[in-house]
Amino acid sequence: MKKSEKDEYDKTYGIFKYKRPLPSEIESAMGLVGESILFKKLISADYERFYDPIKIPEEGDWLMTHKEYGQTYNEYIQNDCVPVDPNHNVIYIHRFSSNDDLIKDELFQNVIILLEAFFTGMKVYLYDEGSGNYINNNENMLENTNENNIENNNENNNENNNNENNNENNNIENNNNDNNIENNNIQNNDNNENENKQLNESGEKMAINADQLLEKLKLEMPEDAYCLFGIIDNDLYTEALLPNGKRLIKATYGKRSVADRVSIFSLARFDPFFNFNGKIKNLSKEQRYKISLILLKRVCSAITREICYMFGMKNCTFMSCCMNGTNVAEFDNKQIELCPICLRKLITNIRANGEDIKNYRVKKPLIVYNRFVKMRDALENFSGLYENELKWFNARIDFLKTLI
Repeated sequence: MKKSEKDEYDKTYGIFKYKRPLPSEIESAMGLVGESILFKKLISADYERFYDPIKIPEEGDWLMTHKEYGQTYNEYIQNDCVPVDPNHNVIYIHRFSSNDDLIKDELFQNVIILLEAFFTGMKVYLYDEGSGNYINNNENMLENTNENNIENNNENNNENNNNENNNENNNIENNNNDNNIENNNIQNNDNNENENKQLNESGEKMAINADQLLEKLKLEMPEDAYCLFGIIDNDLYTEALLPNGKRLIKATYGKRSVADRVSIFSLARFDPFFNFNGKIKNLSKEQRYKISLILLKRVCSAITREICYMFGMKNCTFMSCCMNGTNVAEFDNKQIELCPICLRKLITNIRANGEDIKNYRVKKPLIVYNRFVKMRDALENFSGLYENELKWFNARIDFLKTLI
């Protein structure tokens, strides 16, 4: 490497002095030693041509204000992996019903199709409010979870209580200062009624306590669940009791508990017309449909990343990746696909399926190619919303065909 190139990599950014990784550090982070030649090729061949380097941080970007350590493949399998096993291998999505769904059911079905492609090898079930069951449309199966889980959760109450302190610190990363409830002041208990009134001024839908929803989802956890992801149109907030007896109330995109593999996420602040005093209601069907497409793309990015957190994956600092840390302003430019490092983490965990992941080697490397095909096919359902991404997937698929 020339000195001028080395100098570029030595530059630091932001208050925590982030440095872009060297190509040698990226290749080392993939941890491909011991894998078959075909698997190595399908994951990483010509990666510099297909995958963009991580964006150089600018003012207002996530990496300018947040300390990120990154996570190599070996760090993932040694310390952070939340293993998939044959008894817990289903992703459950609980979409809470609303009188004014921001994304209509027919569009939301595309999200489920995308999730089944993104997490190839996992089943994805969507909660149906009408039947009280989780439904997998592809298999036309029902899983009645109401009877199974309250009994199990009684046994797990002690464990859940132990995790409460961790949950308090697991607010989703987009809880920026500008997302706090208007003025977000700490008020005395005498003013609680005013606080709640202020929180409820999000159009016709009242803000809901994210902590309470998270606890509700824990009690609904199906017996065979790998994780349970809740999604809601209402705005969410969290609250904490301070040592002086005052309450801190703060708006949030959602909250997660990796220890319990449960997450709740709100679409409200993804709506371009969201504001504190209500929504613009007099929109034509065409306008609302266009807005729903914007929301749909944002939701796909958010939900795939949130579920990856349940797998124990951390924010990526190596390449352009859907696991990059992201502020609100960066969100619409976020890509839908994982970089080779994070892709290897996900595929290996799913394929190990209960085997010792530290020593596991992928036995059927063509799963990598097949996943790209499934992702391409899933994105084609989004009516032109992912044109650039489809070009990328088609190019990558054509290239991988030459290696098989």
